Amino acid sequence: MIKLEEFKKYKEVLEKTITNKAFRSRMMFEAIDDEMFGMKILNYINILSGRITSEELNSIFNDIRQDTIDYYEKSQKSETENDKIFFALRSLAYFYFLESMDEHSTLSDGIVEEIQRKYPDNYLNIIAQIDRAYLSVDTKEAIKLDSENLTISDDLLKKYIVLKKWQDMQHHFFDENYGQYLEQLQQVYCDDNSMDPFSLEQFALRKRLFDSLSERKILDLDTCSILSELYIKKFVVKYIGGKMYGLSVLNSKGIKVPFTMVIPTGVEVKEEDLKIFDGKYNHYSVRSSADIEDGEKNSFAGMFDSYLNVSLKDIFASIKKVKDSVNNNRLKEYIQVNGLEQPHMAVVIQSFKEPTYAGVWIGNSEDAGVLEWVNGNGEKLVSGSSTPHSEIWSANRCENPLKIGEEAIGSKMLEYQKKVGTNADFEWMILDGELIMLQFRPVTKKVIISNEYGNKEDEGLSGIPAAPGIISGEGRYLDSPSDEILPNKILLAMMTDPDWLPHLMSSKGAVTAYGGFLCHTAIVCRELGIPCVTGIGEDSLDQLTNNCENIEVNGNSGSVKVLSKKL
Repeated sequence: MIKLEEFKKYKEVLEKTITNKAFRSRMMFEAIDDEMFGMKILNYINILSGRITSEELNSIFNDIRQDTIDYYEKSQKSETENDKIFFALRSLAYFYFLESMDEHSTLSDGIVEEIQRKYPDNYLNIIAQIDRAYLSVDTKEAIKLDSENLTISDDLLKKYIVLKKWQDMQHHFFDENYGQYLEQLQQVYCDDNSMDPFSLEQFALRKRLFDSLSERKILDLDTCSILSELYIKKFVVKYIGGKMYGLSVLNSKGIKVPFTMVIPTGVEVKEEDLKIFDGKYNHYSVRSSADIEDGEKNSFAGMFDSYLNVSLKDIFASIKKVKDSVNNNRLKEYIQVNGLEQPHMAVVIQSFKEPTYAGVWIGNSEDAGVLEWVNGNGEKLVSGSSTPHSEIWSANRCENPLKIGEEAIGSKMLEYQKKVGTNADFEWMILDGELIMLQFRPVTKKVIISNEYGNKEDEGLSGIPAAPGIISGEGRYLDSPSDEILPNKILLAMMTDPDWLPHLMSSKGAVTAYGGFLCHTAIVCRELGIPCVTGIGEDSLDQLTNNCENIEVNGNSGSVKVLSKKL
């Protein structure tokens, strides 16, 4: 299989050369498992990008056509279905490469642009005459140019004629049995005759790719990063899950993540398959990576099970528990409320070592966001069982930021956001003096930091404005998620975890003693659209619980006011 860095260089050349995205994608699919194919395509592009004559251009196009024919004939002569489809798709890749260079490339565009520069007053007329001469799909004979009107002695114009001639030849070649043969073969391979030719081909390419990868059972990070470079994100996420997709993007952008592998959705492993981890690390994290997790609309924060500090002998049992978490009750409730599909579970396995710090970042814009961290691993941060250290970044600045070496962590988060191209929800850690990323997903809901935050003139108790809005009503303290659900109240709790979801969905606001901007309570309240204040402390929560009847929760400022006390 091609190496990640080589694939990225190959893709970069394709993006600079081929202007049609579908054709670029076709070239990328074919090179994943065959580096030699990619090298041959790059060699063709290198030659065609140089100074060549019209005769040389025609000769190279002939060579590419011969590649097309050779693999077409191999497919027809093959005895097995797999060989037939392999050679047919390879033939089609060369066919589309010729189509690309002939009509959808910087080469073809450049020839037209050069004619325009050389014949600024007459280029449209020249182009029109040549186009008319080679519109021969029906007649299959080129119309003779009127030599009195246009003398083709200029090799630049001859190059354009080569382009037009091959456009015509491509159409005829495809229509004369070739296209029909490919379509029928792909219908058998995909067991589907209902799709249009383009959709059928895309389905066949994905089937071939994912069937091949499934045989490996456990995929490494670089392989998944190559998948993330393809233009088929939704299909890759369906295969390796949202969490692994995010990690793959980070790795592809050159951002450091731990040793990571994934068991794709639909793939079952046995204990002997896990021998790949022998002797690598002492402990691992076994984490969920569902196909609808960590997306752009729903975070599924804490809905699935994950396990830290897992010994090698316990990996298999932890994998089973993570897979089984797609059937837990809290998830069923979340899916029903949000109108989502039943998920399929991939499982991420990462090296684990207790970090110095672990944190979360949520970006609000390209130069602003919120950073939170705790000592040790990040479980108590995302769960809300402690109130973390927080930084508010605005206009690329924050006073007295947490640093690694001479660089602020928040600055690195903003830098990484630019690399991934979106406002990001990152998980990170400091391990052995190095910044390492643990997760990336697009932000589902912004953390809105109002100017009211930190306003000491507000009367009341002070916490962290975790979800925007202002609500007033009766506050009710609950000690456990198993307590009776009290609808339309303001939930008061020490903290919440995913088992509290039914309570949060029935409440009109929430206040917790612990937690920050980015804990489970905060994320869920933002997605539900209810005001939330976290981190007010145990003493303040006791005061609200024991003495207060009606309260006002200001999720903009982080304050909680007492409106009436208990009699």
